[in-house]
Amino acid sequence: MDKLKKIILILILVIVLIIIVVGIVALVTKGGNVKNILGGASGKYSLVYVQTGNGSASYYGQIIKETSDYITLKDPGYINIQPAQKEGEQPQVSFVLMKDEFFKPISEMKIVKQNVVFVQELANDSPIVDFYKNQVNK
Repeated sequence: MDKLKKIILILILVIVLIIIVVGIVALVTKGGNVKNILGGASGKYSLVYVQTGNGSASYYGQIIKETSDYITLKDPGYINIQPAQKEGEQPQVSFVLMKDEFFKPISEMKIVKQNVVFVQELANDSPIVDFYKNQVNK
């Protein structure tokens, strides 16, 4: 390879790297997050406790995007507790994905940060994390 071809190849590689860096910086400054841009969800699951006008709610899922105004959860779900049918019985506890609701929402939820009381990352041995892992294998 002659010297001119090597110089052209190096210039092309440098230009490609510059374009990639500029693209990442542009996305981050527009409210994105580097880990979300490069690799999607982090693989970690979180509880997002939200104060609504009428009460509160707990949602579970992977935080895939976070801006100054919103948190976006992938595959949001919640714990559903049905009271015991008879005295002395235990209440029925189940985990429900929002996408399984009758109104069929998409599998992302945008939560207004102003309403978030706290966010808690779940341990790998959490029953909620196990549920999500089992859903992936189905």
